Amino acid sequence: MVYVSSDVGGTFTDLVLIDPTTGEVWIEKVPSRKGSAEAILDGLGRVLDAAGRSGEGAARFIHGSTVATNAWLTRTGASAALLVTRGFRDILEIGDQRRRHLYKLDQVRSPPLVPRSRIIEVEERIDACGDVVLPLGEDEMERVCAQVASLDIQSVSISFIFSQANPLHEKLIARELQRRFPHLSVYCSCDINPEIGEYQRANTTAVAGYVGPEVERYLCALGRGLAASGFTSPLLLMRSDGGVATLDAVLANPTTMLLSGPSGGVIASVALARELGCRNVVGFDMGGTSADFSLVFDGVAGVSNERVIDDQILRTSMLDIETISSGGGSIATVDHAGALRIGPQSAGAEPGPACFAKGGMLPTLTDALALIGILHPSDFGQANMRFALEKAEQAIRSHVAVPLGLSVEEAAHGMIAVACSQMRQAIRGLTIERGHDLRAFSLVAFGGAGPIFAAFMAEDLEIKEVLIPPRAGVFSAFGMLLADIRHKYQQPFLATVATVDEAALRASLAQLRIKAEQALERDGVPADRCFISFSADLRYEGQFHNVQVPCGITKSGLWDLATMSRRFHHLHQQMYGYCDRTRRIESVNLRVEGVGLVEKPTFPRSEQAADGAPLPSGHRQVVVDRRGTRVSCPVYQRAALLPGHQLDGPAVVTQRDTTTFVLPGQRASINALGVISIRAEG
Repeated sequence: MVYVSSDVGGTFTDLVLIDPTTGEVWIEKVPSRKGSAEAILDGLGRVLDAAGRSGEGAARFIHGSTVATNAWLTRTGASAALLVTRGFRDILEIGDQRRRHLYKLDQVRSPPLVPRSRIIEVEERIDACGDVVLPLGEDEMERVCAQVASLDIQSVSISFIFSQANPLHEKLIARELQRRFPHLSVYCSCDINPEIGEYQRANTTAVAGYVGPEVERYLCALGRGLAASGFTSPLLLMRSDGGVATLDAVLANPTTMLLSGPSGGVIASVALARELGCRNVVGFDMGGTSADFSLVFDGVAGVSNERVIDDQILRTSMLDIETISSGGGSIATVDHAGALRIGPQSAGAEPGPACFAKGGMLPTLTDALALIGILHPSDFGQANMRFALEKAEQAIRSHVAVPLGLSVEEAAHGMIAVACSQMRQAIRGLTIERGHDLRAFSLVAFGGAGPIFAAFMAEDLEIKEVLIPPRAGVFSAFGMLLADIRHKYQQPFLATVATVDEAALRASLAQLRIKAEQALERDGVPADRCFISFSADLRYEGQFHNVQVPCGITKSGLWDLATMSRRFHHLHQQMYGYCDRTRRIESVNLRVEGVGLVEKPTFPRSEQAADGAPLPSGHRQVVVDRRGTRVSCPVYQRAALLPGHQLDGPAVVTQRDTTTFVLPGQRASINALGVISIRAEG
């Protein structure tokens, strides 16, 4: 029995195979192929061959992908239609008052995912109490179906006003559309986001219709490929909220896949921090295309229920992850004013950095690392890649060094400095700007490039230490194997907390509990491994912003009023800097989370201990400052480092999936888990 996971990034696809009985681990990295499952199947074949196993012996296969995110951000999603109540055709165009630049008069918002020409108004009306004001008649459904038939579309999203109070009309039209057009994917707002807020609900449902067909095509192709490879275990998908779900659950709401890949890294960071006894860590996942940052405070990863991405609002449960376009493949440019910029364009897997000699001609951060000596051709021998240092030098000289009047070494170091500055600002936004003291945090660095850049970033962040896990290059894929099955449901519940209708509250909580329990039962989770928890979105009466508050349910099926109020005031103080214990609190939504605990691997501890200083396997000439000064730098093999070993910078540590760099003035030590801890000396 083995566990397998795969994480598809913009540049590389990572695979991890673990035998939980022996603790053996096999990894593989292959170039990603945009929108295709072929890279996963190729890498899967390699890792199974390396382990001498077959797909039939896999107990679980978990997959994380950026297919939904890429479809959204690159505007390559489905041709979708949106059905709205008559009078609301402009709902996506009008949006709300949130904008990137509050006082900029000439800013242009990104266009809606569904254009006005494919938004169909429907004669129906339900009021705020859920009562039918204007019935949805058969003649109207006939007219709407005829209009849908005239459009060249792949999906239909439905968002009627006040459907969160009564989904009758959405369900009626959805059933009719599915009967007449079985080839179309149909999504109802009462299933995707049953919350108050017409624009937010409509846009989130439109997102589902936009990315859904692409997600379905990709995942179904992956499922067929796995079956052909002999896999008999069900396909589980990593979701944005840090849980895994079955294929059917994801296809019912494809918005849950929008931060699928990075979520695995957050789960792994939480687990590693727990093993090390660290309460506060910042996760730093830097791959070939982007850098993702996450916050673990007091042992818990942040979760948000609403995000704005590329001017589009999305309401779904997501781990609190900030992403910027700084990765190993990010391209360096010099603008007309002579400023050096990194990203957002990336060389990706095709054509890749110039040093990979696959046709890339533009300078990337990977080329800069190669030029200053941190990366070496021997680091890529096992990845079946050609390494051409002269092409990296030519690209940096032509596009950066000459325009800025610098040597190629100075230009390369400048590229790294600019990228680190961008990433430091993202970390400060996640921590300092939210009231956290970075000096109390450790930086968990992983991904193909994270362990290299972490040492540079630690200098100015004044962070406590940098932690590099073993197999850091595939840490996100490993984290997916640590995730439990999760199902989340919600429903509106407007009430004053202190004077709530107890019968209505008890009935709503019972309905949510049944939904979660039935979902876990469908997934085959044993009852003794199922756990149900509740929370409520609360706010001061008349306030706009909500605070999600965990609520313990009493034996009578109600919440504990005193505990709820105390938690709300505390969280409000923490988030907004104030609280008012004299004001009345009202609830907006009730939420339930059903968790099915799964068997998962652990972080193995080494029984060996260091006997003397580690021996380097060689030396490299590395540029260590902005003046282009090269010094002899020892190179160590990660597999040869044992608990108790210490390395003084500068030093390079190589392993198959990544490279770690230690700067002068820093000291690295190895602990019992094989984690490299980097701190400033003195």
